[in-house]
Amino acid sequence: MSQEIGVILLGYGLAGKVFHGPLIEATDGLRIDAVVTNNAERIEQVRRDFPRARIFPTTDAALSEATDASLVVVANANRAHVADATKAIISGRHVVVDKPLAGSETEALFLAETSSTHGVQLHTFQNRRWDSDFLTLLSYKETGELGTLHRFESRFERLRTIPKGNWRELAAPEELGGVLLDFGAHLVDQALELLGPVASVDAYARSIRKSDGADDDMQIILTHTSGALSLLIGSQVSAFPDPRFMLLGSLGAIRVAQGDTQESLLRAGATPNSSNWGTETFTAEVTIGHSDGTLSTRELPMARGLWPNFYAAVRDSILHDLPAPVPLNDVIANLRILDAARKSARTSQRVHLDSPASHEKFAK
Repeated sequence: MSQEIGVILLGYGLAGKVFHGPLIEATDGLRIDAVVTNNAERIEQVRRDFPRARIFPTTDAALSEATDASLVVVANANRAHVADATKAIISGRHVVVDKPLAGSETEALFLAETSSTHGVQLHTFQNRRWDSDFLTLLSYKETGELGTLHRFESRFERLRTIPKGNWRELAAPEELGGVLLDFGAHLVDQALELLGPVASVDAYARSIRKSDGADDDMQIILTHTSGALSLLIGSQVSAFPDPRFMLLGSLGAIRVAQGDTQESLLRAGATPNSSNWGTETFTAEVTIGHSDGTLSTRELPMARGLWPNFYAAVRDSILHDLPAPVPLNDVIANLRILDAARKSARTSQRVHLDSPASHEKFAK
């Protein structure tokens, strides 16, 4: 590819080092020109991982001095997403923001308007649209074999008995911590992609490990306009994290017990553009009911996980005006639901949306 896009990567913690850095590096046409961090240990890590990249202590310094870079990736703490994305947009750069794009629908609309005014693109890293397990579910749904879909169960759960003490576990509202917003950003996005518009939201969110900590256990129930329900669970205090997915229909169900392994691969230092990237050794389970009252069960091979597709699509959107990997309106719809979930958790009441929250592919 003759054209290259220089990238400024903001933050080199978990998101920057494990997710964004390797995926950007593996994408033809993208190069990391600068990294923003003022942590001594992370500075040394950047020097090992990206020896040609310049390192800056602040976002302002990077935006001012890394003049060849036209894309900024915001991969720092949630509280900084809106402020740093705004600075990058005003500087005339395209922007990728790690989920959540913002802390509310209102802030997301502000960023959308600002990017439109300045004529730059704004993308959100909803990488789990390209999970092997979710792609398997989407593909199988299209067969219609399950009949009328009526319930979707989706879980991100783990047992972490001792809090790490980082910003994700702080209860202060400005930190935007807690599992409802963290796990919820993915769980809600996938539910809308799978089952379409949502009319109402019920939720709880609580802190089990520390009374003054951010929520570490949550549940969201979405009522879709089709009548189907999505049960979304996120927890740091669950020792049994499966099944990852169950999709139930009037004629049968599909169950995916294990989850996509791309995060584990990246944490282990695997290269995202390797020939076997995203392949899984486990299978899904499909059970179908028949007219004679019998049931049959079979294994379903997993689709290949495709996280590298995100940054390839960002590149092509910028260079060739192709569709964004994740429509901005989809992300705004997700935040409408998360706003409603927080209200529901706070008031212990169901929240009805004035108009259904929907992704673009379901819009009429």
